Amino acid sequence: MQRWKTILYNTSFAFNCLLVFLLIFEKGLIVPPWVQTIGRMHPLLLHFPIVLFLLCIFWEVVARLKKSSSTEQESIGDGLLLLASITSVISALMGLLLSKENGYTQEVVAWHKWGGIIVSLLSLGWYAFRSSVRRSKAILVMASVVGVASVIITGHLGADITHGDNFILAPVSKDQEQAPVLFEDAFVYANMVQPIFKAKCVSCHNPQKAKGELVMASFSALKKGGKDGALWDLTQPDLGLLMNRIHLPEENKKHMPPLGKPQLTGDEISILYHWLKMGANDTAKVAALPATDTLRTLATALFNTIETDDYTFKPADESKIKELRNNYRLVAPLALGSPALGVQFFGAAQFKPEQLKELLAVKEQIVTLNLNKMPVQDDDLATIAQFTNLRKLNLSFTNIKGTGLKALNALKELKQLSLSGTSINAASLNVLTALPKLSQLYIWSTPAQSENLAAIEKQFKNTKIETGFTGDTIVIKLNKPMVENEEQVLLQPTPLKLKHFVRGVTIRYTTDGKDPDSISSPVYKGDVMLDKNITVKAKAYKTGWISSDVVEKTFYKAGFKIDSIRFIQASADVPYKSMPATILSDAQKGDLNQGSGKWIGYRGAPMQAVLYFDTLRTISSVTVSSLINIDGYIMPPQQLEVWAGNDLAHLRLLKKINPTQPDKAAPAYLKGYDLAFEAVKEKYIKVVVVPVAKLPLWHRGKGDKGWIFVDEIFLN
Repeated sequence: MQRWKTILYNTSFAFNCLLVFLLIFEKGLIVPPWVQTIGRMHPLLLHFPIVLFLLCIFWEVVARLKKSSSTEQESIGDGLLLLASITSVISALMGLLLSKENGYTQEVVAWHKWGGIIVSLLSLGWYAFRSSVRRSKAILVMASVVGVASVIITGHLGADITHGDNFILAPVSKDQEQAPVLFEDAFVYANMVQPIFKAKCVSCHNPQKAKGELVMASFSALKKGGKDGALWDLTQPDLGLLMNRIHLPEENKKHMPPLGKPQLTGDEISILYHWLKMGANDTAKVAALPATDTLRTLATALFNTIETDDYTFKPADESKIKELRNNYRLVAPLALGSPALGVQFFGAAQFKPEQLKELLAVKEQIVTLNLNKMPVQDDDLATIAQFTNLRKLNLSFTNIKGTGLKALNALKELKQLSLSGTSINAASLNVLTALPKLSQLYIWSTPAQSENLAAIEKQFKNTKIETGFTGDTIVIKLNKPMVENEEQVLLQPTPLKLKHFVRGVTIRYTTDGKDPDSISSPVYKGDVMLDKNITVKAKAYKTGWISSDVVEKTFYKAGFKIDSIRFIQASADVPYKSMPATILSDAQKGDLNQGSGKWIGYRGAPMQAVLYFDTLRTISSVTVSSLINIDGYIMPPQQLEVWAGNDLAHLRLLKKINPTQPDKAAPAYLKGYDLAFEAVKEKYIKVVVVPVAKLPLWHRGKGDKGWIFVDEIFLN
């Protein structure tokens, strides 16, 4: 045993000497790739010295407290000290090698590095002078305190480097106790996008540990990108590097987040995709998005509104609420089971100030108050100021002049205030700057609107000032026409529905793939029928206006409903292996977002889908709808085949095509492959889509397996 102790001690001593030597000449230290693999084992080993050193301290302190130390106890203590020493120095050496890789901020790593060195040298010195330490209570206490502190601090700094700033203390830190954001106050980037990056990306891409020289802790850092370039390119249909890396197979070393890390959910991918698609804006508010916007729809599941917020005050007595209701005043809960009340007045001729005072019986519960077009005076604001939980107040087109606005400063929870159509001016608004949570202030059709708006906005730094549109002399560009046909899959002949909200607009369209012009393209008159695979492009024109951009939509004809469909072999790749074959016959078209849940992906093996019919069907063509994203390894199929028959064991080949393969990278696009053949009357159809076996030499993933993505199969 003594021989092994001597070997371990000498090894630890030699490694500590090597550690000190490398530290002295660290600036000239170059780590070759094969040595990097040793450094990367640092996270695997570091837990051993932590446990062993703390256990050793515990053992030595307990032995001292008992004031008895047998030879066997000292032998165990010696063994623990030696094991702690040898594992500490090996872990420190590995950490030193790992710190020389790109992606680590040396200023931050330095403190963690020196903490590990202290632990290594302390454990070696403790063993070398263990007899003296055991004889002196003061030395034992000092060594124990320094040892425990070094382990804790070093571990905390290491966790910050690996998992992000303040990882260990984050759950109890005050800066984590953030108030929930309401829908009306939420920003797309700050409250929808940035939380995804913080949860799934920042642990590897932060100022302390910038893998790939990429930092994702702030919007300015995101815009800088990393060593592989910018994270997004909004001129490309696939939106660039960020979405490409997300959609790569999990086992691909460039997939993000890496295999083993928490992966993005479908909703999170959709949020990132549509945020980029809208222009990667870091100041856009959720509430300002169009009602039909996908991001706004996703936000409804993430945020409460003023009406649906979780209020903690007690509900009002139901009998009192019923008593306050009448033909000219509605008092009702804002949501089912909510204690919050909304109040709305009707009939200006019947309004009296006493009706506001009657509401003081439920003043704690009133959250929204609508006095639009009521003859409310400035003196009445003193009564309204007593509704301390008021969030939304509408005083539009009332008799307010601004002299009583100061009373509203008592409404510390007020978020939205509408003074549109009143006589208030900019000077009278100054008193409202004291409202801490005011996020929206409406002042259109007021004297304040025509005054120095910049000065008003400067006073209300955290408040959005809504003034309406005043550019009467500006030549405006028309919005795109609306294609009201929501379904892209045609189960029967369907009229094309184009619409524009501006009166007198002329809508011209094409179906030949060319952009419409103002002369030769046909005028839309509501008489266009969609009865085949077709791409419609439309553009709006009006004298005195700038013509709109082109709106484009592709429609696919599904002549027959597929009664049943199954895969001969499921996709082997996550997340597509669990997707049902019915995704190919649900009449739900996918877009360029391959993670939308509407696409099925295959790689390394062909997709073979068998289509069943309850009765014999006459079929003359099959259309396979696919996504091509060359930079994302999604290529045109190498081959497509259609088989048919009345017996699954004896199907015959009807058609086979080999699509042209690209010879260079190109933006992502959607493509439908038509396989036409002589009409047959069969019960079973088998569609085979073969992916590219190896990506071409010019491709950045040359030699890797290609993907095929299919969302629908149409029969005609």
